[in-house]
Amino acid sequence: MGEFLGSFILFANTNSIWLRLGLAGILLLCAVFGTRLLRRLTDRLHVTLNRFAPEWFCIINDGFQAPLLLLLRCTLLLLAVIALPLPWPTSIVLATSWRLYTACVIALLAWGMWRSAGLCHLLLRSAQNKLDLNSNKTMIRFFEKIYRALIALLAVLSIMELFGIPVGGIITGAGIAGLAVSLAAQSTLSNLIAGVTLVLERPFGIGDYISLGTFEGTVEEISFRSTKLRTPDQVVITVENSKVCSEYIQNVTERSSRLWQFTIGVTYDTTRPQIEKLIADLTELLRHDAQIRSDTVSVTVSEFGASSIDLLVRCYVTALAYPEYLALKSRLNLTIMDLMEQDHCAFAFPSTSVYLESVPESNNP
Repeated sequence: MGEFLGSFILFANTNSIWLRLGLAGILLLCAVFGTRLLRRLTDRLHVTLNRFAPEWFCIINDGFQAPLLLLLRCTLLLLAVIALPLPWPTSIVLATSWRLYTACVIALLAWGMWRSAGLCHLLLRSAQNKLDLNSNKTMIRFFEKIYRALIALLAVLSIMELFGIPVGGIITGAGIAGLAVSLAAQSTLSNLIAGVTLVLERPFGIGDYISLGTFEGTVEEISFRSTKLRTPDQVVITVENSKVCSEYIQNVTERSSRLWQFTIGVTYDTTRPQIEKLIADLTELLRHDAQIRSDTVSVTVSEFGASSIDLLVRCYVTALAYPEYLALKSRLNLTIMDLMEQDHCAFAFPSTSVYLESVPESNNP
């Protein structure tokens, strides 16, 4: 590139002003309209290569397609500036243009690497037997964020060094400032450490349905600082990673069944044969339901309450997600209401009985 640029500068300086203006105009037109034609050609070539090329080449090809076209446009603009007969000193124009061009090259290369973050997935997939990456996308996203952060940091430092900014001093100052900030922001640091712990231990992954303290929902994102849950009513809740690690995490996706336990209170005027028939019918109803494990159904007389005879019902259902669980409960509760009416049993409710005792009249003297 340096030899070509030197030859072009020599060619531009040894020709007339009109020729240089014409050459600069042609280069500007090519920068504006020529890249559009080249884009169409590269799109066709892109489709053809992706059919036969290996996956890593396809990822890089997708990532660098747009940055390379912009790089070509920047190169044409640089040559057009060099060809123009500007009134300023040539050395200053060349030095400034070359610095700006180099900065654009660094930025475009960083953009291409940023867009090629799929390489992380490809590299980590070789360890899928150990990491189980197909069923857990958390680690892939985590490493993609680290990869992109490093690419952005290297690009910024390279551009700063290009323009003469002392990078070493900034890094040293950043280290001291980082120490002060870390002491002042211990919660942020604890969230970061907790985020790394969640990624390494993997108690849940993106797409899992979990119960976390008083909240439950589907995991949508695990970042350095927080975890995002989408609840059944479609509300996104952001929980700090330090709080996530301090809670008892229940991964609903990992379990095979879910406990459903409730109590039915019947009135005290219900006879024993009625209660026994209700228990038998209710047990038969639950055991024949497709979403209930038949071997876990249990209906027993648990206790005699203040206003009711309480029947304890326990079973394990296969409806794991909360919306499915609510739908199951609603369907079976309505069926239980019909069963109670069919067996001539009534639901009890808190009540108070008042007994009036007649007192004989006293004989007045």
